[in-house]
Amino acid sequence: MRKLWKNRPMWIALIAIVLLVVLAGFTANGSGAKDGLFRTALSPVAAFLHTAESEVADFFVRVFTPSEISEENARLRETVLLQEQKLALLDETEKENARLSELLNFTEANPNLRFVTASVIGRDSNPYIDTITLNAGSRSGVTEKMAVITPDGVVGRVSEVGPNWCRVKTMCDDKMRISVMVQRTRDEGMLGGRCESDGELVGTYLYYLPGKADVRTGDTIRTSGIGGFFPKGLYVGTVIEVNEEGKGTHDAIVSMDIDFLHLEEALIVVGVDEAIG
Repeated sequence: MRKLWKNRPMWIALIAIVLLVVLAGFTANGSGAKDGLFRTALSPVAAFLHTAESEVADFFVRVFTPSEISEENARLRETVLLQEQKLALLDETEKENARLSELLNFTEANPNLRFVTASVIGRDSNPYIDTITLNAGSRSGVTEKMAVITPDGVVGRVSEVGPNWCRVKTMCDDKMRISVMVQRTRDEGMLGGRCESDGELVGTYLYYLPGKADVRTGDTIRTSGIGGFFPKGLYVGTVIEVNEEGKGTHDAIVSMDIDFLHLEEALIVVGVDEAIG
């Protein structure tokens, strides 16, 4: 008896086959009253056998499915996950390379300026990002009041310095002011102060242009070099609105082209060999 029981899978298979054959006889379409009465009387037995059939089938799936298949599926899932992570990392690397290439092109186009490239490691939580923190400090030659820029415009000015970090007061700070000029006419003025519309930051105000200054929508605004903090000729923005009302208020509104919320790298101007034309 023990020898026969050692062949449990075989006996289970035989029992399953018998059960399936019997169940097929109960469920096959038949005709005649006797056949109908017979099936009605034995319907509880048929239901039991149907349940037994399902359980036996599940048993065979568990017993005879090789464990190697489960292990292979686990390995395949792990491989897919690793590939997805590699693709995500590759995409992020490509985006970073694109940003750094843009900064490199800008530095090569301005050989008269000496830069330190830094990454943004902190931002103020207020809606306007008045201050950001960069991962470059005194060890890299950074000092207070140095200009911070990108190819898209002026970021702001260094306000605090540590050994390997610095805080920058951005152009979003309502008290930030820089000396600028209209590139087309060379008229000089002062730029600063948040211009808002329906709670959204639109740009900054241009003040103190000469009384007869000719400023027009679309004019390019650059740093004038007056005051010594910002080198002359750095791109600031474009005039998007001219105030025709006259004295006592701003002269124009200048665009702010930098997306401070998504800014990731910036250039700190650590030296000037010659003013930009």
